[in-house]
Amino acid sequence: MSVDLSQFHQVFFEESYEGLDVMESALLNMDVADVDSETINEIFRAAHSIKGGSGTFGFSDIANFTHVVETLLDLIRSDQFEMQSEHIELFLKSVDCIRTMMNELEAGGACDTKSAVELKALFNALLDGGESKTKEIKGSISENLPESKETVTSVKGWHIYFKPSVDILRTG
Repeated sequence: MSVDLSQFHQVFFEESYEGLDVMESALLNMDVADVDSETINEIFRAAHSIKGGSGTFGFSDIANFTHVVETLLDLIRSDQFEMQSEHIELFLKSVDCIRTMMNELEAGGACDTKSAVELKALFNALLDGGESKTKEIKGSISENLPESKETVTSVKGWHIYFKPSVDILRTG
C-alpha cells in the first residue's frame, strides 16, 4: 500500500509560502550591524522546512537550491560566517527564486531553474571562498541576475487563499 503524496501538495505550498514570508520579513528588517541570532535561526528554520518538504514531495530543484541557502545560513548562525548587507540581498533574491519555482510547480508546470542555477553559483562561491569572495561577488548579485518574473510582470490583482476551519462560526 502506497500513499499518494500529491494530496498533501497544497498544504506544502501554503506552509512554504508562509515560510518564505517569514524569511523575507526577517531579512528586510535585519540590521547587519547587529544581527540577532534568533532572527537568523528563524530564517534558517523556514529554509530548512522548505527544503525538507520539497525533498519529501520530490521537488528536487527546490530542495537542491534551498540546501545551499540553508548551508550558508547555518554557517552564519554558528558564527563561522559574518552576515553582510550584500548577503541580505542575495538571500532576498533566493526567496524570490524559490517563490517563483513554487508558483510554477503549483500551477502544474516545470520549474525554470535558470535563476536558481545562477544564484546557487553565487552561494557556492561564498561557501568555497569564505569572506574573501564577498568583495568579488558583491557587484554580481544584482548586475548579473535577471529580475524575478514577479517583478518583471505587472501585477493585476491579488490571489488570496482562504480556507476556514469547520469551527469558524463557533469560535468567533
